[in-house]
Amino acid sequence: MMGSRGLFGWSPPHIQPLTPVSEVSEPPESPSPYLDAAAEASGDAAEVEAEEVMEEEEEIEPPPAAVPFSGLFACSDSLDWVLMFFGSVAAAAHGTALVFYLHYFAKIIQVLGLGSTAQGQERFDQQFDRFKELSLTIVFIAAGVFVAGWIEVSCWILTGERQTAVIRSKYVQVLLNQDMSFFDTYGNNGDIVSQVLSDVLLIQTALSEKVGNYIHNMATFFCGLIIGFINCWEIALITLATGPFIVAAGGISNIFLHRLAENIQDAYAEAASIAEQAVSYIRTLYAFTNETLAKYSYATSLQATLRYGILISLVQGLGLGFTYGLAICSCALQLWVGRFLVTHDKAHGGEIIAALFAVILSGLGLNQAATNFYSFDQGRIAAYRLFEMISHSSSGLNQEGNILVSIQGNIEFRNVYFSYLSRPEIPILSGFYLTVPAKKAVALVGRNGSGKSSIIPLMERFYDPTLGEVLLDGENIKNLKLEWLRSQIGLVTQEPALLSLSIKDNIDYGRDATHDQIEEAAKIARAHTFISSLERGYETQVGRAGLALTEEQKIKLSIARAVLLNPTILLLDEVTGGLDFESERTVQEALDLLMLGRSTIIIARQLCLIRNVDYIAVMEEGQLVEMGTHDELLALDGLYAELLRCEEAAKLPKRMPVSNYKETSTFQIEKDSSSVHSFQESSSPKFAKSPSLQRVPGVFCPQDDAFNSQESPKPHSPPPEKMLENGLPVDAGGKEPSIRRQDSFERRLPELPKLDVQSTQKQKSNDSDPESPVSPLLTSDPRNERSHSQTFSRSHSHSDDIPMKVKEAKDVHHGKAPSFWRLAQLSFAEWLYAVLGSIGAAIFGSFNPLLAYVIALIVTAYYRHENHHLQDEVDRWCLIIAFMGIVTVVANFLQHFYFGIMGEKMTERVRRMMFSACFVCHVTAMLRNEVGWFDNEENSVDNLSMRLANDATFVRAAFSNRLSIFIQDSAAVIVAILIGMLLHWRVALVAFATLPVLAVSAFAQKLWLAGFSKGIQEMHRKASLVLEDAVRNIYTVVAFCAGNKVMDLYRLQLKKIFKQSFFHGMAIGFAFGFSQFLLFACNALLLWYTALSVKRGYIDLPTAIKEYMVFSFATFALVEPFGLAPYILKRRKSLISVFEIIDRVPKIEPDDNSALKPPNVYGSIELKNVDFCYPTRPEMLILSNFSLKVNGGQTVAVVGVSRSGKSTIISLIERFYDPVAGQILLDGRDLKLYNLRWLRNHLGLVQQEPIIFSTTIKENIIYARHNASEAEMKEAARIANAHHFISSLPHGYDTHVGMRGVDLTPGQKQRIAIARVVLKNAPILLLDEASSCIESESSRVVQEALDTLIMGNKTTILIAHRAAMMRHVDNIVVLNGGRIVEEGTHDSLVSKNGLYVRLMQPHFGKGLRQHRLV
Repeated sequence: MMGSRGLFGWSPPHIQPLTPVSEVSEPPESPSPYLDAAAEASGDAAEVEAEEVMEEEEEIEPPPAAVPFSGLFACSDSLDWVLMFFGSVAAAAHGTALVFYLHYFAKIIQVLGLGSTAQGQERFDQQFDRFKELSLTIVFIAAGVFVAGWIEVSCWILTGERQTAVIRSKYVQVLLNQDMSFFDTYGNNGDIVSQVLSDVLLIQTALSEKVGNYIHNMATFFCGLIIGFINCWEIALITLATGPFIVAAGGISNIFLHRLAENIQDAYAEAASIAEQAVSYIRTLYAFTNETLAKYSYATSLQATLRYGILISLVQGLGLGFTYGLAICSCALQLWVGRFLVTHDKAHGGEIIAALFAVILSGLGLNQAATNFYSFDQGRIAAYRLFEMISHSSSGLNQEGNILVSIQGNIEFRNVYFSYLSRPEIPILSGFYLTVPAKKAVALVGRNGSGKSSIIPLMERFYDPTLGEVLLDGENIKNLKLEWLRSQIGLVTQEPALLSLSIKDNIDYGRDATHDQIEEAAKIARAHTFISSLERGYETQVGRAGLALTEEQKIKLSIARAVLLNPTILLLDEVTGGLDFESERTVQEALDLLMLGRSTIIIARQLCLIRNVDYIAVMEEGQLVEMGTHDELLALDGLYAELLRCEEAAKLPKRMPVSNYKETSTFQIEKDSSSVHSFQESSSPKFAKSPSLQRVPGVFCPQDDAFNSQESPKPHSPPPEKMLENGLPVDAGGKEPSIRRQDSFERRLPELPKLDVQSTQKQKSNDSDPESPVSPLLTSDPRNERSHSQTFSRSHSHSDDIPMKVKEAKDVHHGKAPSFWRLAQLSFAEWLYAVLGSIGAAIFGSFNPLLAYVIALIVTAYYRHENHHLQDEVDRWCLIIAFMGIVTVVANFLQHFYFGIMGEKMTERVRRMMFSACFVCHVTAMLRNEVGWFDNEENSVDNLSMRLANDATFVRAAFSNRLSIFIQDSAAVIVAILIGMLLHWRVALVAFATLPVLAVSAFAQKLWLAGFSKGIQEMHRKASLVLEDAVRNIYTVVAFCAGNKVMDLYRLQLKKIFKQSFFHGMAIGFAFGFSQFLLFACNALLLWYTALSVKRGYIDLPTAIKEYMVFSFATFALVEPFGLAPYILKRRKSLISVFEIIDRVPKIEPDDNSALKPPNVYGSIELKNVDFCYPTRPEMLILSNFSLKVNGGQTVAVVGVSRSGKSTIISLIERFYDPVAGQILLDGRDLKLYNLRWLRNHLGLVQQEPIIFSTTIKENIIYARHNASEAEMKEAARIANAHHFISSLPHGYDTHVGMRGVDLTPGQKQRIAIARVVLKNAPILLLDEASSCIESESSRVVQEALDTLIMGNKTTILIAHRAAMMRHVDNIVVLNGGRIVEEGTHDSLVSKNGLYVRLMQPHFGKGLRQHRLV
């Protein structure tokens, strides 16, 4: 159960906690700083619960290391201490204001009660003067609060910003000076930057908002006690004595709530796991039409969550009921004791009330202060992480060293041994020798893992060799000054590093060149023309925050940068590899100019591009094995000739952009976006992080570079300088396939000629012919690992390589928030609960002004002079208050229990509606959407799981929680109006005239404080883009010594932010102080008018006391609904996302009942002139004018180079996608005419990566047909050669497999998947053969099972990889670049000696040298 706790509950300690799914109350807000304690009283319980749940969760692990509290202020200077001093004094002054007001409240009541000794009009005048004095005093308090609030908020915001700016600068400085092994270990995909940003924000929150809040509330606590004891120590003591009982009532319910919160987490984890598997394996789910099964499994598992949720509502209702009930009863007790104090002249009524409420406020202050400890802990932990990093800085810049007076450019690698620090056991270079004569060009070639990629970082001294030396003009480069060395080397890579700056700054990149020099460099690099054509020319902003450039333009800028450096040595990393022919020509011209007269090392993967270099060095297993010119090496007929032949065999047509594919000629270099969308799925859900996947980075990056497991120091964070070696993300212009940046899941597979298989693949698969140029590429699909790779990268949201369509979709994403009526419709079924809950809420709400009124009656009784009346009256009213306390328990129980049930049922209903269709309501849901919808990054498994877990609870928060509070407060308002009007209408009207002002005050206060640092956070996020760019391209930044440039840019951004935050802080401080001022000023106005009414004889004194007290007490309740508005606004986005899922109309309708459902199927399939591109990459055509006919009962094998669109055919027949143009026919009718579920019921699908669900083997097999008998299931397993191994397991068919069960081998999984299809017994079979990635013994068994499967009289389409399968089929089609290039039987294709023969060569015995296993 704990497996998914990381996602669906509490995150690891380095991330701010996600909203828990406890649903104890609305997901907790961080407590708003500086709110009046009393105003927040109603929210306390929920906040404290949330905080304590968090703390208890974290106790499971040993507490993470943290700095002491004083360590948070380590980066403060004298000005910061001044700001903190004034901020603290102001916070303390602000915290005491409300309590001081209570002290004067006692005096006001005293004047109202006793009146004056004078008689007649003189008495009224004296009284009125005294009231004016007191009103002025309250205005002075209001002015003090205004100033204190302003100073408090402004000072803390400013000092927080100043101190964290220092931390940020120090951290960035350290980060840019780290040696490269740091980036090997932690990755260079920008995550370290975003992590720092969130860590610094935690420190800033603790430093600024929370310290001020803590001082403010502690001042309230101490001052409350003091004022309480000054006014009436007896009452203060009794209040303190009853406090523990009230706390105990809350505490006991909290203990139960924590337990239940844990249980609800675990209960939801089960449902989450079902949803997660369904979405992860959506293609399998659709192929077997098991949406209904998933829907009912999910709905059933939600019932446990619902039960715990209802229990939580019960406990919460009783807990809050007893807390409030005891508090009210305690109040009755103190007022009763007050009667004795009054009769014995120990105190008067005003003092008793002041003492009572001062101590209550004191307790609330302490409670509020405690809510800040969680933020302090988070800040201390974050500070520890950052300071630890800052203190362990390892400067990569060696300022010592020699500088060569004149430099020729002779480079020599002498007996170099090298392995990456993070993977020392894997040798990259082993005794490598290479000499590059001055001013000559040498190209390095070799297979995957041959070590050629490590030459550039060794030359740039990103790393030093383990043994041996690298010499420049005979001098060991270790003895040279590092910055000088790098200034002599120009680096041009296939993935040019562009910062989010202007084109001019990107070319200048850390040097101070003039505009003329920059322009000259751009001209040499053939970039001037395109730059001049831009509106702002050289000042055009590029990078993620600016204009998107084409790959060709980026490379030209990179060349211009190298030209400007005017280096002696040039390092080129297959610069033109990803370009189309026209771009390649212009870039090559620029490079030829750049290479003139410079010693050049070229890392080459396309051998056709390096024929004209001076020398070609061929590497194998970290050693130099051949060297010479192109012709010499061909004559030698060694490894170079072999590599060249394989490249020639794979000359592929280039994939064409949709816009002009009709006119483009066919034979270009192939590129395919099907890697993003092939129909394979992850073989384990995202969060499983299966070790087998972690061991096989090669599965998704079989590129000739350092991601290769032999060279890469760490599978998931490869040495980032090799990023330079990966091609750029493929653009629309039809370029070579390339691997995307490490943090993107859209990994490209390479072109065919990379012949060796990576060692990691060999570990995984012993039987696949390691010499095959085809198998490793054809049998692994990046999509298989999509979920896995995405787990490790969370920063996609601001990647420049997200397809534009997705970005646009995100912008459009903010639709209209659902109306209140729409939310109400969701809970109509629970109308009875709503009525009962509303009764409770209305009773509890009305008690606020009623209690104030009864207390006012008791106070007026205190000032009556007849003792016997006093005794009876006070006794009677105290009994009524005690009775109200008892009713409060019932009212709270009704309110929280019934609204809780309503909310839980609503959450459960919304989750079901989001997950699966609800036909009655005519809504759609996740499981009705077409597969293309799941390809969008925002609909990834992670995101959808999170939306199911959290967003559904916001619907409940937006409706049932809000309705509850709305009814409670409305009742308070109505009762207050009634009491006010009954007592005296004039004062009531003045009181209500102040309400709009108070409402604006409350709204502004909550809105400003909700955005206390939001605007600034957004600015910091933008500033961090510069930094993220630098870290992503750290190798280029270091190579061009541009660290200081980046640092200056970042400091400039921080200065801008500080300037902004100064005004921001002032504005927030002013608004906050002013809102507090209004609160007290309105009270002073009410007091003045009450006094005026008494003076003019409109009302008598007892009525004045009642009127004033009722409205003073009721104010908070009247204002509260307006204060809630910002939170409702905050949640709108989540509500929109929920209803976007529910209301979406699927592009492929799964349940069209009017569609065809013929009684039998002949099985002939025809694809006619089909064009297809994946929805997320519409610019990339996968199938172009593609036609294929398969007759009923025929078996057709589809073979082709990797990424040629083979798997796409199966996706189209299954209608996971619809073609862009053309038709797919089944038995002569368009597929679109058939009912989708009926169609999929007649298709049997075996996937290349078999999907096994986390349940028993039996359930995995009968997934195809739930009503199958035991005998049928076992027969299917026998046919699939699976029965024997299943029977040998201890629990046989009841063995649990998947995430929480037994690990099966790939071969066993494949056989279970085949058994599933055998049991389905569909007339059409779609097989994506996976035998090439299965161990050899299993492979034979699986092969037999597949042979048996094909022998039936079924229409079969087989995506085949091995010659063994070909002999059984009726027809073979060979695909290349989305078209059929050859067709015929096995023998006829062999006789043609075309692409088919070259693809199948390894299977006919032509061997290539096996790659060494480490």
